[in-house]
Amino acid sequence: MRIYLLLILLLTTHIVIGQSKGKVFGTVLSQNAEPLEKATVTVLNSKDSTVVSYLLTDAKGKFEFVKIPAEIPLILFISHINANPFRKEFMVPNGEHVDFAQLKLDAKSLDEVIVNIVPPVRMNKDTLEYNTNFFKTRPNANVEELLKELPGLQVNMDGSIYYQGKEVSRVKVNDKDFFSSDVRIATRNLDASLIKTVQVYRDKGETKKDIEDEDKLPITINLKFKKDFLKASFGKLYGSVGTRSRYEAGGLFNTFKDTLQLSFIGFGNNINRQSFDYNELNQEAGLGRSENYGFDNFGGRNYAGKANDIGLGFNLNNDWGKKTKLNIMYMLKYNKAENQNSGNQIALFDQEKQYSESNYEQEEKSVGHTIKTLLRHRMDTTAYFEFTPTLGIDSKSGSTFGMNRSYTEIKKLNDAIGTGGNKENSLNYSHGFYIEKQLNKNHIVSFRNTISINTNEKTDTSDQQTNIYNAAKPKTSLWHKNLTDNNSNNLYFSAAYYNKIIKKLNFDYYFTYVTSQQGPRESVYINRDSTGQVHASQYENSYRYKYQDYITGIVFYWRPTKDFNVKFGTAYQVKANHVNLLKINSLEKSSHGYWLPNINIRYKDLNLGWSKDLESPELHGIQQLVMDLNPLYTRKTSFVFNNIEKQNVNISYYKYTSKLQFNVNGTINYVNNSIGNRSWRNINTGQYTTQMFLAGSKYNYSFYTYFRYNLKANQNWSFYLTQNNSVYTYENYSTINDVDNKSTNLGVNISQQFSATWKNLITISPKYTYSWNKNMNSVKDNTDFIESTYMTHKIGAGLNINPIHGFSLESTYSLDNRASGLNDRKNFHILNMSLYYTLKNNSQVKLTGFDILNQNTQNYWGSQGNTTYFGNSLTLKQYFMFGYIYKFNIVKTKK
Repeated sequence: MRIYLLLILLLTTHIVIGQSKGKVFGTVLSQNAEPLEKATVTVLNSKDSTVVSYLLTDAKGKFEFVKIPAEIPLILFISHINANPFRKEFMVPNGEHVDFAQLKLDAKSLDEVIVNIVPPVRMNKDTLEYNTNFFKTRPNANVEELLKELPGLQVNMDGSIYYQGKEVSRVKVNDKDFFSSDVRIATRNLDASLIKTVQVYRDKGETKKDIEDEDKLPITINLKFKKDFLKASFGKLYGSVGTRSRYEAGGLFNTFKDTLQLSFIGFGNNINRQSFDYNELNQEAGLGRSENYGFDNFGGRNYAGKANDIGLGFNLNNDWGKKTKLNIMYMLKYNKAENQNSGNQIALFDQEKQYSESNYEQEEKSVGHTIKTLLRHRMDTTAYFEFTPTLGIDSKSGSTFGMNRSYTEIKKLNDAIGTGGNKENSLNYSHGFYIEKQLNKNHIVSFRNTISINTNEKTDTSDQQTNIYNAAKPKTSLWHKNLTDNNSNNLYFSAAYYNKIIKKLNFDYYFTYVTSQQGPRESVYINRDSTGQVHASQYENSYRYKYQDYITGIVFYWRPTKDFNVKFGTAYQVKANHVNLLKINSLEKSSHGYWLPNINIRYKDLNLGWSKDLESPELHGIQQLVMDLNPLYTRKTSFVFNNIEKQNVNISYYKYTSKLQFNVNGTINYVNNSIGNRSWRNINTGQYTTQMFLAGSKYNYSFYTYFRYNLKANQNWSFYLTQNNSVYTYENYSTINDVDNKSTNLGVNISQQFSATWKNLITISPKYTYSWNKNMNSVKDNTDFIESTYMTHKIGAGLNINPIHGFSLESTYSLDNRASGLNDRKNFHILNMSLYYTLKNNSQVKLTGFDILNQNTQNYWGSQGNTTYFGNSLTLKQYFMFGYIYKFNIVKTKK
């Protein structure tokens, strides 16, 4: 690690020393000599008008650039929404500073002739706008490559985008949603040459309410097409075949007009890519196994194993005039997954080690249909409504095979082998409805309604053969069938009144009603030792849980100064719980009231908050009858049914400039009660018994820091250094063989990355990650409970080469030092690579190698209480693929 940091330090120092730098500063004033805040100040390279750096003026109108290249012609460009643009050519003398002193911008007049001068970067009210003419990208580049060139935006190699330290949650095209569940479908599949303006803003939606804390708003990027486009049809097709019967294929077709957007998407592959994304290497710098963490959307998510994914869908946007917008998105997804897991563990009981080994295999098929719709209509300038229904229909079927055995150092305890199957059908409907009316400039009323209806029918079957070597009846067999019908529904109504009569003090009064009902209804059938099938009602854990919440509250927003903001209020919640324990004919009722205050204080970039909240009981603490179907496992009765009171304390600070992004966040979470687990293990047979119980309070702590420094050395080179650190704790109650224990898990993660880019053609990103985890027990001086520590080291690098003489390269390598068994460690070398060649028609051929060194492993390790465990999961094996990518772009322009 020291060598790695030294190399980065030496490289950075050499670059800084080797380049001439200077400082540029000044103050921007209006025509009336008043400071202009949030004026956009941009430094351009005079040679090609590319952006060197930019920033926004502070409350006093001041700006300051550091490390600006010296001895080259530059341009200072200043823009403000209430003033005419300012432009001045200059040069920074070697080793000196340039002081522009006070710069007055001429005011705009109402009858002024509009001059078509669009600055490279500007603030348009609350929206940051980039003029793409000032940012150069290679031919055939996609939008993601364009975004990487924009100062202030961070684009990771996995496709995630960050602005001011917060992840971008949505990418729109011409103000319309574009497959909104995955921003990468837009950024990696749209051509950069189509885009005229990139807008970045915190999305407050259509509401007329004042936004008191803009930092909590979601961040949206809007891609504006060039104005001279009358119609554009564009997209891409791709296909690849490879070793081990690997394949992938897909297509995206789009047709855009002024008021209509229609897109079709389709893909299929058996390399665990769960979305229409043609980036070969999903994990940044190759430091994670890309096949294990797919995108959580089209086609599902595979945490382990391998899968065949197929998806088809369309996205439709249409505007009716200026008042009504419609978005419809449909996806059909098919997934066939195969998983294999093996593991072993060691547990201590009365200083005797019990060993367990297991193997598990699963195959599952699933088909799902999803329709999402958005209808927004503005009745007039003071009122609008929004309706968002969603319908999902899913079906699954699968089969399993498993075997396990337990033993000590001197004898066998038990073993079992079993097969199983499952079928599941579900239908889910939900909608959101919101309407808002501004009565006048100081009074706003709103109403919100959401409904969620879910039906789920599931059938599980299993057939198990068991040997318990030290029991009176060693061999048993059990066939088991469980039919579960789990229907749930949730209804939410909320009405609110917003008042902003008092200057600098607004308030929001609201009333909310929520009702929800859920719970399983089970039918159990068994056949023990081939004696015949019987209805085993004594094992049916059927119940229905219903709650009703009545909440009334008020929230005040006080802003005495521009930099100081306080949000405080309280709510009173009455929670009525009803649980019908159907198998023991018992009806439990409770109704309690709770005060739930909260306060949040923000001063400039420092934020401090405290809140109290309430959650419904956790249902996994309900077990009405003893469950001892499996001869190796018994679950005793329990009824843990308590509301959970939570308190949260949060402190955060962030500093953001075009050169530096810094964020610190700390949280403390407290719950007044939790659910613990009692367990007993028979020393002679290895049989296992558990029971849930009401445990005590828990504190969970977390602390996070993020640091990124951007360094623009000269025209050809750019660099940045990123550091992520996190510390967390998690508490858990358990009782093992009548010994009470409270375990605390402490984790530390440190990650640092350096990136160097040359002429936007070659990027190399070395990265180091250190993870440390310690399990601590409240039980002391007991040899059955041991405290364990586990750590991993990951060091690697990503190398990307954009087309040089037609050739492009994406590659990642990582050296991963981690567990390879309960007591063993090993270095795993993971190397992935894709080589592209661009043809004259802008299509590409490519060759991909995955896991070239054939490591073929996915391991995990951990400990809890008196048990240490290790597991290994199936992953994709080494493969090579050859493919072809074809892009098309048909544009009709206005004459």
